[in-house]
Amino acid sequence: MTPSRRASADLPPRARRRPAARRPTTRADRPAPDVGAGRPPLRRVACPRRRWRGHAQPPGARRPRTAILHAAAALAAVLAALALAPSPADAWSDRTHFLITGEAVERLPEPLRGLLAGEADLKRLQEASAAPDGWRKADSPHYRPGEKPRHFFDIDALTDEAYPFANFPRDRAAAEKPFGPEPFREHGSGPWAAHDAFVAFVDALAHGRTALLFEQGGAMAHYAADLHMPFHTTKNFDGKETGNPGLHGALEIGLVHRRLETYAAEVRRGRRDVAYLADPRAALFDWLIEAHARAAPILEADAEARRKTAYNPAAHPEDLHDGDPERARPYYDALRAELQARGAPEALALRDASAHLAQLIYTAWVRAGKPLGLAPPEAAAKETPGVPYWLLALMAALAVVVLLPRRRPPRPVPPPEEPS
Repeated sequence: MTPSRRASADLPPRARRRPAARRPTTRADRPAPDVGAGRPPLRRVACPRRRWRGHAQPPGARRPRTAILHAAAALAAVLAALALAPSPADAWSDRTHFLITGEAVERLPEPLRGLLAGEADLKRLQEASAAPDGWRKADSPHYRPGEKPRHFFDIDALTDEAYPFANFPRDRAAAEKPFGPEPFREHGSGPWAAHDAFVAFVDALAHGRTALLFEQGGAMAHYAADLHMPFHTTKNFDGKETGNPGLHGALEIGLVHRRLETYAAEVRRGRRDVAYLADPRAALFDWLIEAHARAAPILEADAEARRKTAYNPAAHPEDLHDGDPERARPYYDALRAELQARGAPEALALRDASAHLAQLIYTAWVRAGKPLGLAPPEAAAKETPGVPYWLLALMAALAVVVLLPRRRPPRPVPPPEEPS
């Protein structure tokens, strides 16, 4: 007998070590629980991970942790795709807002123009001017509740007064006194949204808050430009009340996108000295009322183009973004010709949007004390991120769940066999 065996033989029976048994490698190799031989059956032990001790899980059961990991990975993928996917553009489209904002900066006098005309600064302001469309869409990661009414103002739905709406209150509190706040949630608050952004833009300029300057300057540019779109100022916003369904998109996307270079040249015409606005809020109302008057000739031009071509843009919404399909070309050619015959009101709307935005920027600069430079950009962590903070935090939490090492519960040690 070897020394090791001899030493083992001297030990009491219960202290002897059992030879290690081969651990089952597959679920099928594991023995069923032994409920005989006077031993009580092994119980299912309650634990957070709901794992079975002592024997295999029931057939067809899925490991709970695996299900959680699959669900977490799927949720993270969906949220990441939602955050990074480009959101569709509406009135005016992103390209049109870029055009309006860029031309407004070109119209500014020096040294103000030099503050914003640099390639990086101009691009940043243009991108900020298109951002508010993402704020109002529920499927956007940048969605802001209550944003949608800030993009329009259906003034003819809010009062029975006829054009030019001279008695309509320009102050919001005064307007809500006879009407209450509810109508403005339905029919818009565009002029006041633009004015609020203007006030915030002045404050950012005065205190050198670069990130806020671009965010609020872009918001001001967006809201002010939207007020120049004639169908953002009327309850007949899509032409349905006059037999012109689909005209809204056909005008601002279908027509303008097909002739963007032509309209860019139109916008650059008639540059003039930028004037200081004594009352920016009153000016915003004046501009939207002027835009409202342009809706009638546009409706007439559209009706005539439909009559000549038998084309209904509402029946073919895919044509708005599908290049220049042949079936839509005669309609847009006719619409452009009919609009020119009526003084090109859509081109005037774009041109005025740029000129008036330049006046707002200049007025804000004067009220801020005419700063001669922008403050150095804040650290990247302080800038507005491309992905919202809540989404970044959620994705980090999901990553921790997926990557955190799991703790396996201890395997039960079976009692030693009685000596025979």
